[in-house]
Amino acid sequence: MPFSVIFGTLRGVPVWFCAAIPFSVAGIKILAAAYSLYDYEKNGNVYNENNIGAPIWAVSGILLVLAYGLPAVGVALPAAASMVIMLSFIPAGLIGIRKIATFPYYREISRELLANVTNQMDAVKRASKMSAERTIQTDTSITSRRKGVEYLNELFIRRHQKILWKSTVKIAAVSLFIVCGILLVLRLSPGVRETTNELLMSWFSYFVFVMYAINRGTGFTRALFMNCDHSLLTYSFYKQPAFVLKLFQIRLREIIKINAVPALVIGAGLAAILYVSGGTDNPVNYGVLIVATLCMSTFFSIHYLTIYYLLQPYNAGTEMKSATYQIIMAGTYLACLAVIQVKMPIFVFGIACIVFCAVYSAVACILVYHFAPKTFRLRV
Repeated sequence: MPFSVIFGTLRGVPVWFCAAIPFSVAGIKILAAAYSLYDYEKNGNVYNENNIGAPIWAVSGILLVLAYGLPAVGVALPAAASMVIMLSFIPAGLIGIRKIATFPYYREISRELLANVTNQMDAVKRASKMSAERTIQTDTSITSRRKGVEYLNELFIRRHQKILWKSTVKIAAVSLFIVCGILLVLRLSPGVRETTNELLMSWFSYFVFVMYAINRGTGFTRALFMNCDHSLLTYSFYKQPAFVLKLFQIRLREIIKINAVPALVIGAGLAAILYVSGGTDNPVNYGVLIVATLCMSTFFSIHYLTIYYLLQPYNAGTEMKSATYQIIMAGTYLACLAVIQVKMPIFVFGIACIVFCAVYSAVACILVYHFAPKTFRLRV
């Protein structure tokens, strides 16, 4: 309601109608729920909002097109007609409340809805497992000459090429293609060079979100758990402090290498774009672009692996069980969105990124050293 009132009044909508909008939305939802109960009484149909049929999808699509497509081309209902339709949902909802309050078969509906839940969950797990297995090389000829933890890590990396390196190479190839396209545009259209140069000189911060989006940290840690750690964490030797810390260092090295490939392409590409678009008075900016981009990539690599070791969010059934982990992941996304609003010269922002990455790396290693041997375990 507060947002309805704020945004509605800014567009000249009466305050009383803005305050009624939430009740209209609730009214139509109540009416739909009441109709589903009526349909069960009359025809025995159980409505499952997690498994809706094609007709409802079709109606939803049509309504979305009408709601957003028509105004986009300048066609809209008169304000009075819209208000009448919206307000009519309120008494409709009041009618629906009676059906919801007096419906006598909730136990029967619940039994039918829950009857297939277990089978559906098992089917999803089987499909997920099969999908993961298709991306793993099970060739027994894949081996390694290394020893101990290095042997374990190299086997994992080699058998997960499709998940790790192949996707990284694709990201790097797409990044190179985009860079080449931009350079071609700058070459053919000199008029856009000045604007491009100004944007890059002042809004390098946008690439924090770009590096966040392409980083393979979450995929790497998920693969680690699903196809390695969830089995080995049942053994006591795997949770010994020396073993945990050694494996963390090795995995950190690998994930940094994986993410560094597209980061290097993007960093070098940005330096080339800066040069072609008019250059800079400070040649150091070219190096800062490359190094800072690599540091952004390194930061996210360290961040995801550190959070994985400190919070290990999965249980033995590979289910996510850590709300704190999810909150931190959401916080990372929001922080990246906030950073892109920062307008700074390349040199200042780049140096800040490099320093921050160095400090974060040191703090992360200290935290893992002190806490990971206790926190890196299967959740209940």
